[in-house]
Amino acid sequence: MRYNRKSVSVSASADSPAVSLADMKLFLRVDGSGDDDIITAYIATATEAVKQYLRQAILTETFVFKADGFTDGYGDDRLLALGPGVHTTSRPYILGGGETLDLPFPPLQSVTSIVTYDRGNNASTYSADNYEVDLTSGRIYLDEGQTWPSDLRAQDAVEVTYVAGYGSGSIPTPILEAIRMYVQSMYEGCAGMTDQAKALLAPYRRADELAW
Repeated sequence: MRYNRKSVSVSASADSPAVSLADMKLFLRVDGSGDDDIITAYIATATEAVKQYLRQAILTETFVFKADGFTDGYGDDRLLALGPGVHTTSRPYILGGGETLDLPFPPLQSVTSIVTYDRGNNASTYSADNYEVDLTSGRIYLDEGQTWPSDLRAQDAVEVTYVAGYGSGSIPTPILEAIRMYVQSMYEGCAGMTDQAKALLAPYRRADELAW
């Protein structure tokens, strides 16, 4: 059985830190500059950890999403092995197929391009006139009467470049507070995210890991 393999990577990030060094030092009640480098590193680590925990982009980043193709969402039996009650959404949504394409790490700011590769490895840019984008959920969906390109190569046939993230000036306050708590935990020599931080993040966490 042929699976639709997917991957995502960050190609660019030029945003400011989620929490400034000065703000973090004030939160930690740290004077002097002796620990500036380590606190800065902890801010970056905590921001990435929260991003992965939420499965949502925090800072403004450019992502490149790749998939083998546009599946219909019904030809892959991998979900059958999970048993009943494991997920609560539809198979096409989980697999990212049908008339929609679900991108990881929303919220989206924009979709730069959808490029497909045919069997001769020729690249084509799919017209933005054929689809709409739900920025909040990260879902791309076809306009009525449109279809995804076909006759594509077997691997990495679909490449979507997009910009996502709240951006350093628009991160919700509970997420910022959770990042500060995470930095504080690391600075004090503790490992892992605290339950208090997880509680702050809970309303923002994507519920279904299979849907990125």
